[in-house]
Amino acid sequence: MEIVQITKEEFDNYAENHPSKNFYQTSSYGMLMDRHSFDDYYLALKDESGNIKAATLILIDKVLFGYKWGYCPRGYLIDFNDFELLETFTKLLKEFLNKRNFMFVKIDPYIINKSRDKKGNENGSIDNSNIVNKLLELGYEHNGFNLNFENMKPRWNAVITTNSEENLFLKYNKQIRNKIRKAEKMGIEVVKGTPDSVKQFYTLIDKKHSRKLNYYLDMMEILGKKDMFEIYFSMLNTANYIEKSQKAFEEEEQRNNEINHELEENINDNNTSNIIKRKMNSDMLLNNCKQNIINATNLYKQYPSGVIIGANAIIKYNNEIFFLIDGFKQEFKNYCPNHYAKFQIIEKYRREGYTRMHLNGISGDFNNTNNPYYGLTKFKLGFASDIEEYIGEFTLVINKGKYKRFNKFNPIRNWLKQPIA
Repeated sequence: MEIVQITKEEFDNYAENHPSKNFYQTSSYGMLMDRHSFDDYYLALKDESGNIKAATLILIDKVLFGYKWGYCPRGYLIDFNDFELLETFTKLLKEFLNKRNFMFVKIDPYIINKSRDKKGNENGSIDNSNIVNKLLELGYEHNGFNLNFENMKPRWNAVITTNSEENLFLKYNKQIRNKIRKAEKMGIEVVKGTPDSVKQFYTLIDKKHSRKLNYYLDMMEILGKKDMFEIYFSMLNTANYIEKSQKAFEEEEQRNNEINHELEENINDNNTSNIIKRKMNSDMLLNNCKQNIINATNLYKQYPSGVIIGANAIIKYNNEIFFLIDGFKQEFKNYCPNHYAKFQIIEKYRREGYTRMHLNGISGDFNNTNNPYYGLTKFKLGFASDIEEYIGEFTLVINKGKYKRFNKFNPIRNWLKQPIA
């Protein structure tokens, strides 16, 4: 057997039929990253008959002095439980890359480390410690079982597994359900973006990531052509907001009048405390409805055609949805645009037969309220998500001497890349 370079088409044909196929191991993702700092190459392990036994997209970064390093995002595409095959692939890959002046290669496979319950506790149904131990035995260095976002890709993810018949809304926690209802009452709508709306989308997410506008323009060009990338906007329909607020006021006013009538009929009853409590609660709700009408009217004067207040970008692949990035205008935070957008997007694709919705990275530090990612984790798990813990990031050192020099030089390299203030 030998490691050889293959074409994009040959790689995609193999990847599409592999049990571990994922978006990051596609030529589409490779082409995207080829425009942004990396070169994309496609390698395969072929037997004597030319059959592919394993393959990977490898992204190559060229650094100073001819050094190179590679990254196989969510790869390899190989049966990691076939230790003999894994050992052969690793040995031949190391020889192949050593001849081409590589220092190291990183991998972070889509392999569950240990299965977890909804609270993050191990439940014993999955344990892939044997794969981790085998990789260590083969010379891979493990980046550790980190809890936050120290790796190239998140080690912890929130994933919804569903079907087209399931009522997911009832499974969401109370806070998520309330915010979805609140957004709907305030006239929030979700509209699909177009290729021309990428710039508008970027204004809502530009402070959340170091990626520049061109990255998302390229994503729309490369992935959009294959129906793999979509943008959705949360829009506050101000006319609808007025209408819903007025209707809510009228309904609560009628309820309030009914409670008043009930109180009058029982005025001589010594046990009216429950009626009085309901009256006080209704008065408060009625006052909120009045305030909503005022707010809605003022917003309508300012934005008669509505206003975009949030955005979500998603990747579609293999009956799965990946929430890539989101953002919203802070002054409209109380309208819950992100809660409502995710709810509507999940519902749309659930009905269309998509079975897994990746809400993306979370922290594995579930009970520490001081963790800076605690709120993010709580938000994503509120959508009845399962916790997926992957085995993490591994480094296969190709040239130890160059690898050590690179690690010493890399802080300087990163400093040189920083813009001058």
